[in-house]
Amino acid sequence: MAIFIGVVLTPVNLYLYLAHPAWSWMYLFDPEGVTGLTMASLLAHVAMVVGGWYGGARLVRAGKKKEQLAFYALAGGAALVLLALSLCWGRVGRYGTFREFTDGRALALMAGKLGYVLVVIAAGVATAAGFVGLELMRDSRRVRAR
Repeated sequence: MAIFIGVVLTPVNLYLYLAHPAWSWMYLFDPEGVTGLTMASLLAHVAMVVGGWYGGARLVRAGKKKEQLAFYALAGGAALVLLALSLCWGRVGRYGTFREFTDGRALALMAGKLGYVLVVIAAGVATAAGFVGLELMRDSRRVRAR
């Protein structure tokens, strides 16, 4: 988990918040006025990963019924992310500065480099998440074998 946070999560979040701040905040407010929120947001992401990992591990160790609960929680979280993306696509699917977005001049996401960077980031995070999932399955088998 620490490696995932240090090698994947932190660099990706720092890049997005520092290189594309208005997009990262979905153009809800001008990022120049809230520079301190970047660190707080990064810490919140880390806390969510640690909490999810810890909670998932406890559910897996608790037995088959609780393991199903962990799966449902994961599926529910994925569904929530997809719902948020579909509802906010007008913001997430555009790229520009805060002023460009509010003036209606923001470009389509894939018209700039961010769109292609997000494809690479998504592939990397999906690969890392798949590896973490495989490791969790191996660990749960070891725990059940004891």
